[in-house]
Amino acid sequence: MLTEENLEYYTRKVGEPLTAEEKAEIAALKDRPIVFDEDCPPMSQKENEEIRYLIRKYNTRYITTEMWMAEFPERFKRESVGRNLEA
Repeated sequence: MLTEENLEYYTRKVGEPLTAEEKAEIAALKDRPIVFDEDCPPMSQKENEEIRYLIRKYNTRYITTEMWMAEFPERFKRESVGRNLEA
């Protein structure tokens, strides 16, 4: 489990070339399979297109729920809202 004590922090400048060690780490990961779990399922093609749209529109990689709701309100509508459930 990650804790504050065992986290490593890296700061990179934009455009800074990779070190030989970083290139070796990336090369070692290229043949490993991507493993998804219940906390991070794979995205559908539609979800991928939506997030790419939001990244370009808002010029950010940090996409909030509010951005999703503003751009794709139909995803957040619930069928039971506004219905008389006692009828």
